[in-house]
Amino acid sequence: MSQVGARRLTADVFCDSHRISTQMALRGRVLSDVLNDSSTSYLELDIAYVSRIDHPGEILADYALSIVRKDRLTFVVVATGLEMALKQSVATYTYRRQWPVFVTVPGFEITGQIEAPANIDLKSLMAVGVDRFVPVFNGTATLSMNQNVQFSGELILINKTAIEVFCIGDKAAQ
Repeated sequence: MSQVGARRLTADVFCDSHRISTQMALRGRVLSDVLNDSSTSYLELDIAYVSRIDHPGEILADYALSIVRKDRLTFVVVATGLEMALKQSVATYTYRRQWPVFVTVPGFEITGQIEAPANIDLKSLMAVGVDRFVPVFNGTATLSMNQNVQFSGELILINKTAIEVFCIGDKAAQ
């Protein structure tokens, strides 16, 4: 079970057909590091509330401890708690901008912004190397078949292997 007194991150984890509303004890790490850690293929979840994607308000079941395969999850929505989900960028030598994005994954359309260099290269961005999840800031995930079902957060971490279409807007914010 999780550590007593550990800080917990609340997030929604999405797979092809289900949403798991959960809390995670990250044990001093940030969520993006846990997701990108290639030494384990699973993500441990404390306190999991399971619902179907098309009926997110109906909780099918709740569990004290669960596990999900990282390669099978589509995306993770973090409503608040950015500091627990992503390392804060330190000053870099590359000039970076916020780019508007439109991303499709199975069943969802995701909009928001990514942070990337002014001379963005989509092939490099999509290369599955160290980072297997793309961070989208101030994101909204909309169910494709029912536009009334939306999930928003400060951050959406999208599994690169689940991305069908990735579009960059032509106007980057300074």
